[in-house]
Amino acid sequence: MKVIYLNKTVSPSTEPAQNSQLIEQLYAEYGSALRRFIRVRSRLNDNDCDDVMQEVYERLLKLDNLQEKLAGRMDTVRNYLFQIATHLLIDLDRRAKVRCSDAHISEQDAVIFSSLYSPERELQNRKQLSQIEQALTDIKTVHKQAFILNRIDGRSYREISDVLGVSVSTVEKYISAALVAIRERMLAE
Repeated sequence: MKVIYLNKTVSPSTEPAQNSQLIEQLYAEYGSALRRFIRVRSRLNDNDCDDVMQEVYERLLKLDNLQEKLAGRMDTVRNYLFQIATHLLIDLDRRAKVRCSDAHISEQDAVIFSSLYSPERELQNRKQLSQIEQALTDIKTVHKQAFILNRIDGRSYREISDVLGVSVSTVEKYISAALVAIRERMLAE
């Protein structure tokens, strides 16, 4: 049977201090277990996990007469903390579904995507491609063949040497000459 004292008054300044001390004790005792619980139950990163933990302790801090409520149930405090965390994770999941957060693109990804596929970037890429094509038309046919077999077809130097009937070191020289010609063409314009 729980005894309630009606004449007992708690000053407003001491209750928050007592609650914060109790929260610190709970954090020291159950903080690591609660963090593991949240990490296992969710796909949250460290910052979001910290936010959930903070919200758990914030909810405890907002409770009136926290010390009295937990006094008789110290064996179930851990379960109570985990229950609060579970409800918070359910709320987060519901909010994410409503907002369709999986379908959203972050600002950073949007900036990268827009810079990769901007009309200016496309024009620059076309210009560079035409410069490379022009450089390849200006070099020797065997240099061009070696370059295309390596960079476009993905063949190894050994395979190219078999196709062209030359040594591997000669293939290296051919590809090197092609790359030098392309680089000079790119720098010239």
